[in-house]
Amino acid sequence: MGVENMERRLVIAFIICAILIVLPFAVKLAENSLQSEVSLPQQNTTLVSNGIYYLGSAVSHEGSDLLCVVPAKAYVPEAGTEVTINVTVKFKHAQPCPYPDWKILTENPVNVEVVSESETKLADAYTAVKQYTVKVLGNGALDVVFKYGSGCPYGTEERVTVYFYIGTPSEEEIANTSAQVPELNTTEKVIVGVIEEVNLGERYFVVNSTKIAIRGKWRSNEGAEYNWKEMLALLKVGERVEVKATYEDGEWKAY
Repeated sequence: MGVENMERRLVIAFIICAILIVLPFAVKLAENSLQSEVSLPQQNTTLVSNGIYYLGSAVSHEGSDLLCVVPAKAYVPEAGTEVTINVTVKFKHAQPCPYPDWKILTENPVNVEVVSESETKLADAYTAVKQYTVKVLGNGALDVVFKYGSGCPYGTEERVTVYFYIGTPSEEEIANTSAQVPELNTTEKVIVGVIEEVNLGERYFVVNSTKIAIRGKWRSNEGAEYNWKEMLALLKVGERVEVKATYEDGEWKAY
């Protein structure tokens, strides 16, 4: 019975550790603290390619995530010219998150036709990228939108408008093409240790004297999904875990 009990505890500890590590976080075990900082142009510049002037970048940061679109304006030599739009979303929380149906799309075209769009891809756990090719039919505009996932408490949408013109920009406009791009910082920490307390009523557990609030949904290697209550029910005082938590609103949270 002693051996069987020990084997059972080892299996449970392994399952819990796997669930906590795999999703929605990719844990780097060699690091105790991780920083993710937006890498976006701090001062916009003008690019000229095939007679097309790409000016600046447009940024939206209404919620927790940040949308950056390049260019903010494009000048083309004639109607019918195609322009490339590059879209980047910087996430505050690592992906995948508990609200995974977020999307990048375009809306409200004016004298602009979307010719093609790439698949949305994750460049890393905190960065999504997408590219559009549009045909400029005249002076016009196009909204590029990032929609937060259904039920996400951190925002509804980020939206910017890209403007298109027939002709060339003035030297003054080129010289003054600049924008302040806000920084998006996330602080995460890999907490390793023994569970000291599990509180279902207040939705948290304690590891190494660190209180960790648990939120969202969790998924195991086998694809089994757990809500926060089921996840907490799996945790047992005295068992060793590794969990990656995000510090926000004055407390550590695991999603």
